[in-house]
Amino acid sequence: MNQIKTNRKSFLFWIPYLVFFAVSFIYFGFFCNYIFFYQEKSSLFILSGDFLSENLHQPGGLLIWLGKFCSTFYYYPLAGAIILSSILTLNVILASKIIFILTGQNSRIIPFIIGTFLFYLQTDYRFLLFNDLGLLLQMAPFWLVIRYLRFFKGWGAVILAPLWFYVTGGFALVFLLLVTFYLAFDKENKGWLRLIELWCLCFITFYISKEYLFFQSGKALLTFPFSDYNTRSQQILFFSTAAFISMLPVISKIRFRLPYKPGISDFPGSLIASIILVTILAIIGIRRFDNKVKQYFYVENLFYQNKFNEVIAFNTSNPPTNSLTIFLNNIALCETDKLDDLLFHFPQSPEGKTLFLKWDIVGEVLNRGGYFYYTIGMINEAHRWAFENMVMKGHSPEGLKMLIRTELINANYEVAARYINILKKTLFYKKVAKSFEKLLFNDAAINRDKELGEKRQNKVENDFFSITDNPYINIEMILTSDSLNRRAFEYKMAFMLLKKNYKGIAQELLNFDKFGFTRLPVHIEEAAVALSVSNRGILPAMGDLQVSKNTELRWNQYLTVLQQYGNDLKSAEPVLKRRFGDTFWYYIFYK
Repeated sequence: MNQIKTNRKSFLFWIPYLVFFAVSFIYFGFFCNYIFFYQEKSSLFILSGDFLSENLHQPGGLLIWLGKFCSTFYYYPLAGAIILSSILTLNVILASKIIFILTGQNSRIIPFIIGTFLFYLQTDYRFLLFNDLGLLLQMAPFWLVIRYLRFFKGWGAVILAPLWFYVTGGFALVFLLLVTFYLAFDKENKGWLRLIELWCLCFITFYISKEYLFFQSGKALLTFPFSDYNTRSQQILFFSTAAFISMLPVISKIRFRLPYKPGISDFPGSLIASIILVTILAIIGIRRFDNKVKQYFYVENLFYQNKFNEVIAFNTSNPPTNSLTIFLNNIALCETDKLDDLLFHFPQSPEGKTLFLKWDIVGEVLNRGGYFYYTIGMINEAHRWAFENMVMKGHSPEGLKMLIRTELINANYEVAARYINILKKTLFYKKVAKSFEKLLFNDAAINRDKELGEKRQNKVENDFFSITDNPYINIEMILTSDSLNRRAFEYKMAFMLLKKNYKGIAQELLNFDKFGFTRLPVHIEEAAVALSVSNRGILPAMGDLQVSKNTELRWNQYLTVLQQYGNDLKSAEPVLKRRFGDTFWYYIFYK
């Protein structure tokens, strides 16, 4: 009977932790799974001794290595949800176990405060996994010291501290503070003696590391691997959480005496705690969920798979507001020969920011901007963007694949082979690497390849210095020497449409035949009809291509609506937007 009661009590004790895990798993696995896509695509874990040794050159590098190893399983979102939820829950459990050892009483409030903070932090897709691991790996050795190494009377922590600094870098300060506060209250075993020796040993370790081992600044040694890039705007909350964990030995000494203690049995207590926990996490999850970001990463995932028609269809059903989403969508339009047909079906920047991205090594531009150049045939420039991104941020799956593609297109097979060998050492990209490997030293196979063959055929052969601050100039330079580059021509016309360059559009109308067009794109037809207004109704010269009857009919309908409102643009705007908001005509008057 006592055994049954013990088992029942143990089960009831674990209910809130199981609920915390379940809520985290459901939220991150089914609602915020874009977090896993972003983090998996941001770095690449390589199964090699060289990759491991690269992460052993400074304190905290091993923590980075471990974080990348865990996040490589983010390739499968549900696996990522299990890993992330497990780490968050383990942080809560360890905090609870530590408090129990220090006080002899179970505590739910403090551990779940820590868990709630970590849950909140992790709802930002840029908050990397190693931050959670870093805190977990401070509480774990501290729990080990006070639970199983108590017979060393604090000496275990003194011995472990230098090693833990090397393993986890600046995060080891949390472990150091935990031990410090623990020893400060250990009067029976003269904890002050171990405390003095602990700090002396830490100062010696830090000095030797700075001056003789790693040759880095004191600030770098104390903070790495933490950085604002990995936590973004959440530094204050992250530091507060780390400080809260560091002070667990102090917090556990605080006693709150209630004038009246409600008599709640174990089951209702666990149930109430679970309901409160679910409510808090649900509120945080709803408030922190960003549908715009989710849609962007969904589009990016389709884009990386070359599912361009699906990209366009999704953005048609879910109008994007993110400029990067529109940028990728415009590339998809160009790749499917629809750029000048559907450009104004999506919001555009009049300055062309949704057509091209300017060079930026700090944000998220560098690993995406090169795809524009890849599309218009500037293979060397696309390679440069991918290479610089690798230098700045290390290997990433899509960045490495772009380097391989560009080297294969340029027939630099030896270099491509080295990149392919790296990709073969990953867990989930071996199949892709082998498909690239079959193309090595085989020009005929590359020429037959649907993607690489087309890019090689349309590759810009002339060399010139690209102007990354004004990508449109690059298009002009391409067309000056490569007069049949259709993709570049489509982008040129799209930019002219955005800039309302009527004169330039009129001059290019005769060139559509030359680029293999069998009909004028819809927006070009709309521009031609609009040009006729200032030419007494006479359409500009267009060669053998003519404006379709459908476009002429829609133009007459547009004018009819405008006349119904007495040619008052402001009054007619709601109706024109509803019926013609995706036309060049609406863009002319209202953008």
